[in-house]
Amino acid sequence: MSVAALCCDTSRYERLEVVNVDPNSGQHHAADHAEDEVSSPRDIENVPSVIQFSAPLYLCAEADGKLVAHVLRIGDATQKASVRFTTVDASAKAGHKYEHKSGTLIFEPGDIVKDICVQLYQDERWDATLEFQLLLDNAKGAQLGLYLHTCRAKILDDDYYPTNKYIPGAPLTSFKLMKEYIRMNVDDPVIWSSTLKYVALDLYKGLYFFLTLYLQIYLIDVVLAPSEERETSHHHGGEEEGEEKPTERRLLLGGIHAAARVLGRMLSEEAEGEEEESTFAMPHELIVPHHRRMTAVVIAALYIVPFALVHICDVMRTQLKIPYEARKTTQASLLAKFLNYKDSARVTINVGEITMTMMRDAVEVCDFGYMKMLSVIGIWIKLVFALVFILSENRLAVIPLIAYPLVLGAFLVCRERMTIRVFEHKAKQQNHMVQVVNDAVSNYRLIADFFLRPNIVDNYGRAIDDYHKHEKECARVITNSMYMAPWLTTLLVGAWMVYGSFKVTTVGGTITLGAFLATINVFKEVGMEMQEIYSECMEIQRSFGPLETICYYMNLDTDLQDRLRISKDKHVQGHRETVMARQKVIDTATAGGQGLKMPKGDVDFCAGHPAFVVDTIPIQIKNLTYHYEKHLVCSNLSAEFHQGGLYAFVGPAHQGKGTLLKLLGQVLLPSEGSGEVFIPPHLRILHLSQCECLLNDNLLQNILLYTPERKVLGGKERVRKICRYLGFQENVLKFLDLPDSLMKEWAPMLTHSDHSRLQLARAFVMNPECLVMHKPDMVFGPDEVGPIMKLIRQHVNERGIELPPEGRQFRRPRTVFYTCTTSAGLNAADLVFEVKQDGSAQVRHPLKFKIVSAMGLPSFDIGGSSDPYCICELAGKPRTRVRTPTIVKNLSPVWNFDVEFEHFTEDDAIKFCIYDADDLKADDFMANHSIHIKDLLHGGRSQELLLTSAKVGTKATLKIEIVSDLSNTTRVVPVSTFHAVQPEQARLAGLI
Repeated sequence: MSVAALCCDTSRYERLEVVNVDPNSGQHHAADHAEDEVSSPRDIENVPSVIQFSAPLYLCAEADGKLVAHVLRIGDATQKASVRFTTVDASAKAGHKYEHKSGTLIFEPGDIVKDICVQLYQDERWDATLEFQLLLDNAKGAQLGLYLHTCRAKILDDDYYPTNKYIPGAPLTSFKLMKEYIRMNVDDPVIWSSTLKYVALDLYKGLYFFLTLYLQIYLIDVVLAPSEERETSHHHGGEEEGEEKPTERRLLLGGIHAAARVLGRMLSEEAEGEEEESTFAMPHELIVPHHRRMTAVVIAALYIVPFALVHICDVMRTQLKIPYEARKTTQASLLAKFLNYKDSARVTINVGEITMTMMRDAVEVCDFGYMKMLSVIGIWIKLVFALVFILSENRLAVIPLIAYPLVLGAFLVCRERMTIRVFEHKAKQQNHMVQVVNDAVSNYRLIADFFLRPNIVDNYGRAIDDYHKHEKECARVITNSMYMAPWLTTLLVGAWMVYGSFKVTTVGGTITLGAFLATINVFKEVGMEMQEIYSECMEIQRSFGPLETICYYMNLDTDLQDRLRISKDKHVQGHRETVMARQKVIDTATAGGQGLKMPKGDVDFCAGHPAFVVDTIPIQIKNLTYHYEKHLVCSNLSAEFHQGGLYAFVGPAHQGKGTLLKLLGQVLLPSEGSGEVFIPPHLRILHLSQCECLLNDNLLQNILLYTPERKVLGGKERVRKICRYLGFQENVLKFLDLPDSLMKEWAPMLTHSDHSRLQLARAFVMNPECLVMHKPDMVFGPDEVGPIMKLIRQHVNERGIELPPEGRQFRRPRTVFYTCTTSAGLNAADLVFEVKQDGSAQVRHPLKFKIVSAMGLPSFDIGGSSDPYCICELAGKPRTRVRTPTIVKNLSPVWNFDVEFEHFTEDDAIKFCIYDADDLKADDFMANHSIHIKDLLHGGRSQELLLTSAKVGTKATLKIEIVSDLSNTTRVVPVSTFHAVQPEQARLAGLI
């Protein structure tokens, strides 16, 4: 039997072959049983076989290069069968993340499994965890599984956000981080396409700006000029043909004049028949000869009509997919990351911080980062057109063109850290305000019961005052920064007034008065344009802090890699256990003299009723060692539980019962090499927590949890019966028939115990094969807890509540683990286990040492110095990474930095890496060293490590001091164990 066969979701759509043995004749009669859990069971003679996927979800890493999905034929495998398959895009797109694949699978007689291999594309581009679907259809010689004719494939991305140049512990500068964020967006085909359209629309606006400049010149120099000046200018141009005319140096004049002549001919009959003038020179005659007013009308039309296109361009820009697609990518990915964080990381996250990161920071990074970059490009396009005109009129304009970018750019760099710091302080205080409001809303009952309203209001008032203090600081910094461009303009104008006033012809100079005044205007105009660019660059700079925050949350550790590892191990272990169970069935039958051959289905017999072999595979805890935070909970713990049992755990508080249940429910995951919790892979597991969780929707969706009603076993009527069994009142149940009802209409009717009933209703409707619950009997009164526990027992005995009894023997056994606090909970259990910390284990003391100093480091900065800091971590364990402070301008820094590692082995190695901190570029690598802990512990209390320097010929050393007691490196700690006890024994011992 293949590993894939173990993943079959037979609990949802069980069509497995049953072999009935006639003990008298020794004959084997094969019958195919099909259970459709949506409708009533069909006749077992009518369903020959079923083809479906082995699991509803496949996990794979991008680095695996391929995904293998197993397609199973369950039931009669004696006939030939075929099925078509195809991949379907979801968040992952074919041709980008995976290779589209379709075809037909042929099952020859005897074949029970076929593989679909989908090629994955590995790239360096960051993506959220993406999914695509696999579909089966057009089955011949078999039926498709009702649910598992489709499955999801999830690709785990192994790249950093925004690109792989970002590495936690060795961060990029803010400018380079923004560059990588822009690069990430440009690599997105949808965003890049919209970006090109955005820039093209900006280009048209620049052309319109250029057009208006020359229309104004033509209006003043030609249309409004006296006739004598136009004639003189015309004759002068004819006599001195070799002299370059100022207007001939202007761009696009031919196109402007051509359009003007077309309108002129439309408005004047006198213009007909005239020879076309050169399209490369500015006309000195009226467009409509002898008609100044009609010529002015033409100019006005050329001014107005293109402006309508500018309006249309701006409207079109609002319909582009940026910034909306860029925001959505960041916000949705942040939420997906949060939902997949490791439990230890999630509990440390402040609700206000993660909320504002999604709602404020993601928007600011897009709008103030990427979109402002496009705005700067648009301003530069406009400025380039303006400068073509300005430079053609006044060569002195080159002075501000050089001065402004240099001075303002240097000023922005100098103020960068200050700007980021003040805005980050303001953002953190805003996060605190949101958290205070969230706490007040979530804990209203506590606030009201303990008369804390004045305290909460005062606390919020202080938070507002602190926010305003930081807001004032931001306003001061921004105001001072914004005055830099006007100050530069004022200084340039003042300097020109001092220098140029003595060059004017009226005082014996060579510059005309008009040129002198025009130059002042040039400085002002260029200054205004540069100030606009400067303002946009300041907005971009404001997004640096939010981008660093987003990168931090995007690159926090998730549990997906652990779940992928456990899933693979579980499939291998499940295959091994199934082979052993089948062999046991064969050996038992052979020993009985029946001569049993290998059955075509995985079956066994128990008390005359058929039971599938996979139902006999036990749930196991194997050599489990688990640390919760810094505390060792259990060490080398092993246990075994048969499927189909009701198991209760009792014991004093703080002994590890809740942790044990979370491990069984796969809420907590054992680390690699620390044992395993094995639950057969075909079983669905549900961990039911004690919490008041409501969705902002109607009551039915709060029970179905958005599962389509047509896919729910028994439909709405089964849901209603389960709710009645649990004891819901009729005034609550009536909302099951009101799909448009809001949560605020029915939620106030729920009592405290009703919230626990709602959790149990969700579990019974989902009908998992393995149910894990913490104190399900705690909130119910003496007259209610008995029926509740009987309902849990019914779930186990009948393999699901309110399901057809005809197919009960073919459904998977239901197993329940729970902790209990009442006698009814004890009496309902098949086995009771006492959990207590009566065991002990030797664990190592934390390894404590001090990074004292370094000597002889190489120089990387101008002036022969460096700004060193040291990063220390356990090799292969990036979460242990710590960093010393940066010592400025020092090649022999003294840190005296304390380091502590909690969980380690003597075979672990400690890595030391020293970097030179830089503001304008990535930090420079200076030197490193790696040493095994066993060598460190035997090297004495004070040690000097020879560093491998980045520069050849430099001898650098790192001094460390061991703080831990080298004579006593281990300690004995209590650990949790459990053993079976009788319910009466547990009751007498006061364990409940």
